[in-house]
Amino acid sequence: MDEKRVQVDVLGMTCASCARAVERALQRKEGVESAQVNLATERATVAFDPTVLQTADLVQTIRSAGYEARVQRETLPISGMTCAACVQHVARALRKVEGVVDVNVNLATERAAVAYLPGVTDAQALVAAVRAAGYDVLPTSTDERLRLVTAASRG
Repeated sequence: MDEKRVQVDVLGMTCASCARAVERALQRKEGVESAQVNLATERATVAFDPTVLQTADLVQTIRSAGYEARVQRETLPISGMTCAACVQHVARALRKVEGVVDVNVNLATERAAVAYLPGVTDAQALVAAVRAAGYDVLPTSTDERLRLVTAASRG
């Protein structure tokens, strides 16, 4: 078995009992090999079997325990999608990126809304996944997006 290890920032913990509740919930999840939660850093370190679980399952387990995982949200303007199959193709490519928690691709707006764990992946990996699937991510008016798209096209 190939074990994966991720770190998830956990929000809402105020005491050692909170940290222990999150830790127990994660440890009880099938496929989790080990879980340690540090209240001071507000971070859970989880080793798990990727054939049984995905990072989205870990986030859902934290939520079910009554806490929240810190996720980064990105909206990517996508070009080249013409039908529902294209939407599914882009969504599938984004879901394969390690650390992606949620994906919603909309053909009408030509946008992909993606939630992911910062520190596990980043916006450049999302852009690369869309491009590898045969579509493009359009630049927006912000300098950051232009830098991101340019950097991803070089890599």
